[in-house]
Amino acid sequence: MNHVKERLKEIFENTIESEMKCECPPTSSDYYNLFCKAAANEQLHKLLGNNVCMFNCSFKEADCVMMLFSIAINSNETGAKNIAERVMEVIGAIEDCFITTDFMKSEEVKEDKFVYVTIIKRVGDMK
Repeated sequence: MNHVKERLKEIFENTIESEMKCECPPTSSDYYNLFCKAAANEQLHKLLGNNVCMFNCSFKEADCVMMLFSIAINSNETGAKNIAERVMEVIGAIEDCFITTDFMKSEEVKEDKFVYVTIIKRVGDMK
């Protein structure tokens, strides 16, 4: 799990330094376009068998980073783990790495065949 923690911190810090910005509110994200934007800018990563991308954003008038995880509903890569176990694995990794977050939600989009986990963390607050 140390590798996951270090990789999350690395992606988080690289996002802060980058120009990758998301203007959309976290409650109504256009996941497909955000993942396409990340891929086009070579900022789409694999972590715990899931796609993850991060964007600079503003949340409650603070500079933040929005982390998006795309978890396939039917994935052969994750073995016998069900979707709830995979979501909890992502949340556990985030909590292990950052301790606190400012916003978190998960949403199943059956048309996409993915569960999306959105997490927002304030910049400069690594506790």
